[in-house]
Amino acid sequence: MNWLTEYFAQRTNPLTLSLWAYPPLVVGPEGPAAPPVHVLRYPGVPLAFTAAETVTCGSSRYDLPAHYDTAEPVVTSTADAVLDAESRQFFRSVSIYAPSRFNPDFLVTINGAYSFVPAFSPDGSPGFSGSCTGPLSEPHHPSQLQLPWMFQGFISI
Repeated sequence: MNWLTEYFAQRTNPLTLSLWAYPPLVVGPEGPAAPPVHVLRYPGVPLAFTAAETVTCGSSRYDLPAHYDTAEPVVTSTADAVLDAESRQFFRSVSIYAPSRFNPDFLVTINGAYSFVPAFSPDGSPGFSGSCTGPLSEPHHPSQLQLPWMFQGFISI
């Protein structure tokens, strides 16, 4: 079950999101290693609902899809307390967009740079996962493998 269908239909406000981001593996002197996970722990951050709207610019009309956005600054916690400031603040903004003519399915975006279509758990729980490659402008350490980022999350009201 895709819980986002129900939440968007009822305009549930606020929606709460917990999210874990797993960066690609890095190759160290002893083989592949997993970098620290970026975490928005349960109960997560509140997301505010914005209804769909039509915007006119000159003679053009654009239909903007309904979406949920972080309503306040996001505070990130990590499993490893010895991280630099950039790692501690990985999640700066999170948005979830309803299907539209621009995207045929729900779309989760993080920091305006990472985006994926959530695949919900087949057991009917509001847990989901997704993956995407990092942005081309993302700084790459030579030891980081060119693998996708993995995301796992949980939405609730």
